[in-house]
Amino acid sequence: MTDIAPLAASTRAVFGDPGVHAVVRSGRTVHAVGLGQWVGTEEVPELLCRTGVAGWSPTALEPTRAEVTCARCLRRIGRSGSPSEQISLFGDESQDG
Repeated sequence: MTDIAPLAASTRAVFGDPGVHAVVRSGRTVHAVGLGQWVGTEEVPELLCRTGVAGWSPTALEPTRAEVTCARCLRRIGRSGSPSEQISLFGDESQDG
């Protein structure tokens, strides 16, 4: 059986510094990261918003120091996105008509 401990440890090390966030496979959304159970007792970084990553592997998350832009992650860490980040589905609700 393959020992996954070194892979888990190296992935934890990449995201171990404060202020390191993640993008998924070169995506544009920046997510906050926390540790989650992977296989057995091994913990690896995972997205705080719990968004699934198809074909998940520790290498699917790429580190970044950019600010978190995921609205779900921002809520989980107790911050909300600025109103300019929210897209209105039905137009400007402040207009009559």
